[in-house]
Amino acid sequence: LAWPEGSCAFGKSGCAPAAGSPELARSHWSLLRLVDAVDVAIEGPGGLRAPGESFWDVRHSSPEVRGYCLLKVQNCTGVQISDLSLRNSPLYHLVILRSRGVILERANITVSRPNNFSASNTDGVSVFASRDIILRDSHIESGDDNIVIKEDTHGIWGQNLSLERGKGIAIGSLGEWDNGRQIVTNVGFRRVSLANTTYGARIKTWSGSVGLVRNVSFEDFELRHVGVGVRINQHYCPTTQRPEGCNSSSSISRRFGSRPQDSRSSSSSSSS
Repeated sequence: LAWPEGSCAFGKSGCAPAAGSPELARSHWSLLRLVDAVDVAIEGPGGLRAPGESFWDVRHSSPEVRGYCLLKVQNCTGVQISDLSLRNSPLYHLVILRSRGVILERANITVSRPNNFSASNTDGVSVFASRDIILRDSHIESGDDNIVIKEDTHGIWGQNLSLERGKGIAIGSLGEWDNGRQIVTNVGFRRVSLANTTYGARIKTWSGSVGLVRNVSFEDFELRHVGVGVRINQHYCPTTQRPEGCNSSSSISRRFGSRPQDSRSSSSSSSS
């Protein structure tokens, strides 16, 4: 099956989304979905596993092929996810969408082929339009962003996290399309170890976009074999999503007060 026409879920030249953010299309399908739940606990041991490798191979040559996420928490309040394992999702492993008061703890998210570029879009935890989210005491691998915080999200706290491979912690991308609410505020991460990731933490905003990133802190990070500790990219425009290119200007505010305090690194190499 292909992505719906007008969803702009993959890099189709000249595409304009018919409705809302392309992220809503990318995270629409899931193996397990929790919707409109209040005060629910999901507890391990155990978890979800998918045959992601076969999908990655197909998508690498045919990006129009539709994929699914493993676990999606949508329009929920007061959800606690504990001791759960997620492995080899075709796309995002855990999606938190339009929810409040979600806690993820002692999770183990892994991919069997994290250093292969065909495993793209296998984000470990993806938070979209949500409030008051806690991520703690977890191990997260990815073929893409280990943790990603997207538009209209406020109040995210992460601590005691082990992130391996993947691209580290990301805010954004913001402003892929002009659909409002390109705002992320009040984000804090503390005591995070990263190994063999492309970045430690980064903020990525699309060229020509308008929005705000404010009150972000990264404290006590330990970096091992990490390409770039902290990166701010205000001209994000990957050809895999926008083959025709982007406008050159950006109005996402950089006055976010990032404090990359107490970062320690070893055997790191710089990259652009």
